[in-house]
Amino acid sequence: MSTNRSLIVLAPSFTPSFEQYCHSIRYDALDDAQDDADIVFEAAIQRLQPRVFIREMFIDRHFYVQEVPAVEIDSRQFVGKALHILQTIHRVFPYVATCGNEMEQFDLERLDFLAPYWLDAIKNQALGTARKALIAYCKETLGISRPSSVNPGSGNVDIWPIEQMGTLFSLLDDTVYDYVRLTESSLMIPNKSIAGLMFAPTDENYESCAHCERPNCPSRRVPFEKRL
Repeated sequence: MSTNRSLIVLAPSFTPSFEQYCHSIRYDALDDAQDDADIVFEAAIQRLQPRVFIREMFIDRHFYVQEVPAVEIDSRQFVGKALHILQTIHRVFPYVATCGNEMEQFDLERLDFLAPYWLDAIKNQALGTARKALIAYCKETLGISRPSSVNPGSGNVDIWPIEQMGTLFSLLDDTVYDYVRLTESSLMIPNKSIAGLMFAPTDENYESCAHCERPNCPSRRVPFEKRL
């Protein structure tokens, strides 16, 4: 049985940039909808709280399922081509980072039909704050100078199936479900949330984007290299 540490919860301060918001939503072109855009921004300032949930765990077993790499962590099995990067790794950090769920019940229907798009622009900033807090924690507290991450559902469907997201969540405390929930199709709500296994690479920086063939993905971090 693995020796695992308690869940760590980070709640970094968040002050969205109005300038970045205006640029993202083309504020100057909204004309009579600017007042509604202001309402969304002000509400998000008062409510949104990005969070990160992370836990130190250890891989109990590396193996293959029908020639596909797999690992076992705390009696949970994960199978996917992306997991080849973990074959020499023993310590991992399951995590969830989210923009915060405080705007999920906010009434957007009374505003311009573009309001959900505007809110997503702010939630993207909040997720960015959560990501920075996650990376800083890995570097400053965990001593991982070059943190890498592998994520269910990132890249092509056969890289690491998104259906294993629920198993990943089960590695964390139930507290996570108070802030991020999974749909029946394993999508996260709030939509601006990410989850995966953080680790210290042995000799390379891994990015699942390198194996994703979607050319116009807005979240792409590195160019496509090859299929796994």
